[in-house]
Amino acid sequence: MKQLTQELQELIKPTYFFDYESIKFQQYFEKHYNPEKSNFLNLIDFYYIVRDTILYNPYNFKVNRHDYKASNIIDFKKTYCIPKAILFTTIARKLGFPAKIGFADVKNHLSSKRLIEFLQSEIFAFHGYSEIYVYKEDPTMGKWIKATPAFDKYLCEKFNVHPLDFDGENDSIFHPFDKEGRKFMEYVHERGSFSDFPFEYLIKGLQESYPHLWKKNKVQIVQGDLRNEV
Repeated sequence: MKQLTQELQELIKPTYFFDYESIKFQQYFEKHYNPEKSNFLNLIDFYYIVRDTILYNPYNFKVNRHDYKASNIIDFKKTYCIPKAILFTTIARKLGFPAKIGFADVKNHLSSKRLIEFLQSEIFAFHGYSEIYVYKEDPTMGKWIKATPAFDKYLCEKFNVHPLDFDGENDSIFHPFDKEGRKFMEYVHERGSFSDFPFEYLIKGLQESYPHLWKKNKVQIVQGDLRNEV
């Protein structure tokens, strides 16, 4: 039986953040895993679970390391793109698919006037996505694809945009147009992908991108829900 290369095997291991060996995560995984389906099909199913059972809300920003552990993210009712990408990346590794987390700066029209005024920018820095080496049977015949389970279908309905689907074979990373054909989302700067979640890199980058939100290394938090601001 053909095996993953040593380099790819390193990308299925658990880490502090991708902690799929924890009892709590394993209980979550077993609840949703379908043993009658292949791991490839389970990966697709899990994408929709992450996308739609944890609602997208960019105001639920986290600054503590432990809030970025997959075993803690599963408790969130609402959160933003990065924790959801961490969770999906962890699930992919648990299923045996090498996976990394990636970031890009985007100009996202799936936003609100209040959120843009809060950020003082139309650029959303460090939009998170999963990058997964997907294969069906032969691991030497796989390919890297990107997936973003961030925007739940209920939010997309409010913004009149099709939710991002995932077929396990093609990139699923942005909404290029809304349902009316208007340009909706642009990737303006790719920050690359990482074999583990770079917590310090993220915090430093967000401080540099939105310095007005930070005072004495503490971030300004505001209450809100994007779906109520459409």
